Amino acid sequence: MSAQYYAKIFGIGAILGAGMEVVLIQSNYYQMLAASEAKSRAKKLQEEMEAVERDNSIWQHI
Repeated sequence: MSAQYYAKIFGIGAILGAGMEVVLIQSNYYQMLAASEAKSRAKKLQEEMEAVERDNSIWQHI
């Protein structure tokens, strides 16, 4: 296979990849993903804080 064949395949892949990125940006996918990640992190932080509070309350009664 020639270098031109691989250059065409690379070009087609780059164009398709760029097109997919445009669609994802236009559909606000990345903003939804960031919001979901923030919600997940907040929930995890809340659970960790509750665990620390439980541990502290146990030690206060000893």
